[in-house]
Amino acid sequence: MKKIRVTVPEDIWRMMRNDVEEFGINNNKLCNYILDKLKYKKDINVEKLLETQGRPLKKIIQFDLNVANREIYYDVLKENHVDIEAEFFRELFEVYTSKFKYQRELFIYEERLKSILEAIKLKRKLKLKYINKIYTVEPFFVKREEQGDENFLFCFCEEAKGYRNYKLKELEIISILDDKIKGKDKKYIESVRKNFDPFLGNGNFVKVRLTGEGVSLMKSLTNYRPKFLKRSGDVYTFEASNENAKLYFRQFLKEAVILEPKELREEMKNEFLEAFESYNS
Repeated sequence: MKKIRVTVPEDIWRMMRNDVEEFGINNNKLCNYILDKLKYKKDINVEKLLETQGRPLKKIIQFDLNVANREIYYDVLKENHVDIEAEFFRELFEVYTSKFKYQRELFIYEERLKSILEAIKLKRKLKLKYINKIYTVEPFFVKREEQGDENFLFCFCEEAKGYRNYKLKELEIISILDDKIKGKDKKYIESVRKNFDPFLGNGNFVKVRLTGEGVSLMKSLTNYRPKFLKRSGDVYTFEASNENAKLYFRQFLKEAVILEPKELREEMKNEFLEAFESYNS
């Protein structure tokens, strides 16, 4: 038996680990399947199988060139030896859409990301706008939650007097300040980096009773799924903020019942009662 050992980026490792769970296969089967199918042709195009159902639907993308692109457009076509313009743009759009959502977000907000990384490198504070409010923050890193597809800036917010995660797509960089970042709890920051939770729910425990259907939902609904700790019968314990638990378990309706903490249980009960009244009116 030959053992293969491969070092891959963390995101690829997480994506494959999630697929093992979601598709109900083990790691050996997944890795060997990938090798078997791609060993001579490194291409995945199984969508073509669906064409046997009939002619696939096609849509048109139409846009106007901006001034900058209009000035260099024909030089770009010449440089890329383009004979058919539509084929050229199809290839560009395929490259873009082949990336994960969080990668596309980094691509779209590249200049914003560069400013944040520059501030981190220089160990300087940032002035930013987030949901129509101005904040002064000490930036530490940009990361995504392993089950999610959004990027967050982890920082210390002076106005909130605490650590916060701000969504990259919802913040606006105003300026990099001259103020240097003061020494903060490096041990805590590193622990957040290693076990990243955009809701910062470390140390908050949520107990949930799940039905059989609820367990199936938990396996399939992976975005922002709370960190599972243990199970006792049909009661599952997670480490998560109340906000994270509410966001996640709202999807389960009667298949999940929050048991603890009591304040979260009451919030969920009141929300469902309000929804019932809305449907009953």
